[in-house]
Amino acid sequence: MSTVAYGLNPRNIRVVLLMTGALAALAFGVWQVASPKWTSVAFVGMLMAALALCKIEVAIVIYTLTAFLLIGPFFKVTGRFGYSEGLYPSELLLGLLVFMWGIRLILLTIKDKRVPLRRSPIDAPLFSFVGAGVFSFVAAQFMWDYRVPTEHRYFVTQISDLGLLFLPVAAYLLVSNTINDTRWIKAVYWSVLVVGLIGFWSDCPWAYVPEFLKIRWTGLLIVPLISFLYSYIVLRKEFDVKLLFAVCSLAALLLVQFAYMSWVTMWLSASVSLCVVSWYRSKKLFAVVLCVALLILLFRGNLFEEILRGEEESYSLRRFDIWASSIKMALGRPLWGIGPGNFYSYYSHYYASLYKTLNVPSAHSLYVQIFTEYGLLGIGSFVWFLVTSLRILADSFRRVSDYWQRTFFLGMLGLFSGFAVISFLGDYFVCVRSNDGLAHFGITVYLWLLLGLAMSVRRGLLNEDAGPERIRSNGVEQDSSEKPRTERGLTRTRC
Repeated sequence: MSTVAYGLNPRNIRVVLLMTGALAALAFGVWQVASPKWTSVAFVGMLMAALALCKIEVAIVIYTLTAFLLIGPFFKVTGRFGYSEGLYPSELLLGLLVFMWGIRLILLTIKDKRVPLRRSPIDAPLFSFVGAGVFSFVAAQFMWDYRVPTEHRYFVTQISDLGLLFLPVAAYLLVSNTINDTRWIKAVYWSVLVVGLIGFWSDCPWAYVPEFLKIRWTGLLIVPLISFLYSYIVLRKEFDVKLLFAVCSLAALLLVQFAYMSWVTMWLSASVSLCVVSWYRSKKLFAVVLCVALLILLFRGNLFEEILRGEEESYSLRRFDIWASSIKMALGRPLWGIGPGNFYSYYSHYYASLYKTLNVPSAHSLYVQIFTEYGLLGIGSFVWFLVTSLRILADSFRRVSDYWQRTFFLGMLGLFSGFAVISFLGDYFVCVRSNDGLAHFGITVYLWLLLGLAMSVRRGLLNEDAGPERIRSNGVEQDSSEKPRTERGLTRTRC
């Protein structure tokens, strides 16, 4: 057996033993020269690497259950580049999983003479967006504004923002190309909902949550729970105990979401999700939801006044001035922007030093941030990605007949729409390092994990619709009648 063929067999126990032994030796070496906390990180890396070799689906489920957790400040990394909050499993474990998956991808490419990536309709706009970010980064090195001091050009900051662009795309590719079995798809799906429950419990003022499990921006983790639960309710045709329990659970979620959330993005994303789910389920249901919302506003006539007062006290309304200033600054380089990670350097010079206005590290709007740093190329490809994703999710919802799949795609439509709307007020798709980026990534990564699941489920549906005819997979035609056994059109794969 060749070395490549040997390495391609992830179930070979000798591969696991060799990896485990090597990493164990490394961990004990670290124990001798460093502190126990870094040794524990080495042991976790050893276990996750072995899992990724044996059964990468298990490793992905574990990652889904732990991505929101904060390791720092116990593993605090200090410095002038903004890493004062600590390290997070959302970046560390994802990077390890993508690395292990990438090695297997390279080996398969060498063996089959082709890249074994499964195609998706959103790949073109998504990779165009990533390409725009890379092009903007390169252009910024040669076309730096001479009026901005060059000592403010931090390469570490630029690379970090590029990393926060690459990581969510890597999470999407990892899930959509690895998880094809219905059982594992549901395992990741339920893991996301479990994390949402932890977030809900964290926001309950009467509940005790250990410090280790406390989540930042918990409301954004409750939104998937609200969207999928509401989809389950509106699509269910018979009334039973399960439906009654679901209605009571949704009422409790909405109560916590609207009564105890501290900022507008928390309840705005949930509201948009409820409206979009209602619209795609039934236009009559959408009208009823609007009527109920209007009645609530009538009974709470001072609601908007309270919101505006709270926003004024927190200076959140200053973001409109920030947007106008950012767009004016971006018009100097409208095609490719000022480059990722350079917003603070440019803005502090133009508007804090020269014009004595509010000095901020980010635009506090993902769309304005992308236009400022990536230019028209970036914002155009990102909007293309959003529109394509929503169209594909809507088409998949109309195509399926299975109850769980309909619930999943309808909930994804609401969730994706909610995040698209609140991204006008913050960076909730792609994080910005200077705007709480590391902590934010541990929340927003769940949207990309679910998007990867959606594309995997859709691919199974297309294969199922193809029947015994020849279908195209990975650029190679094959007879679908010779496919492996499937469960509801989703291929069961083994590592």
